[in-house]
Amino acid sequence: MSVKFRLALRRVTLSVAVLAVLGGIPAAASAASAAAGTGWIRIGNLSTGSSPVDVYVSSGSTVAMVQHDVAYPTVLSYQTMDAGSYSVDMRAAGSAVSSTPLLSGTVAVKAGHAYTVTSLQGKLKVLDDSLTAPAGQSLVQVIQASGQSKVTFHCSCAAGAPGNVTNDAAPGSVSPYAKIPPGQWTMTATGPDQNASRFVPLTANTVHTEVVVSTSSGLGILDLLSAAGDQPTLGGVGTGFGGTAPHGPGSPLPWLAVIGAGLVLIAGGLSLSRGRLRRLTARG
Repeated sequence: MSVKFRLALRRVTLSVAVLAVLGGIPAAASAASAAAGTGWIRIGNLSTGSSPVDVYVSSGSTVAMVQHDVAYPTVLSYQTMDAGSYSVDMRAAGSAVSSTPLLSGTVAVKAGHAYTVTSLQGKLKVLDDSLTAPAGQSLVQVIQASGQSKVTFHCSCAAGAPGNVTNDAAPGSVSPYAKIPPGQWTMTATGPDQNASRFVPLTANTVHTEVVVSTSSGLGILDLLSAAGDQPTLGGVGTGFGGTAPHGPGSPLPWLAVIGAGLVLIAGGLSLSRGRLRRLTARG
């Protein structure tokens, strides 16, 4: 075996090891969250015609999270929460904490689970969000949050009825998750007298929530990337019908630590290789 071949093999082995470590980050992060006893909550206001609200999430007498001035149609990013039971109160934006809530409810956060807590057609709705898509596939759920009496939601991944994620969905309805192959798809929402289309690229192992909303110009589609690789997307805000902002993990520190370790491995491997090459050259 030549010196050059052995050096190349060493570099490939080290690179594969580093990539294997990096590839396991999302699942490891999700498992770590479950082990640590934390889950996630994201807040939304999806009641047509509603005014902005202040949302209080409390554990007993302790306020764990407050989101101010949440207007329709908005879904905020996930926030990490300790596992446990929480009360949720939605008050008119700017109202005193002691004022009577417009909507109230509870959410029981389980470790490793993610929840959407939103007003929907005048009621408080708690959704237990899926974080895991079938291997190599994407999951899509549709929330009908518009004022249209019924909406059919279609994906261009299949022609005709087979591509329908919902059929005549009533206001306030939430569809089951549909398994859709990765691709560059057009999503279309069609109501009795309004319709909207939106380009939605789906990648493998992701979970999307498509929200049909009413806008000043008709129907709109809000695309939310809910999860990627078993991990909820903690960055970005879904508002209007422009979709979510950048997606990514919560803190970058765990990623940076692993990447740093990988670079150290690669640098160490290259250093060993250069040293071995010098010794072999000297012997020659």
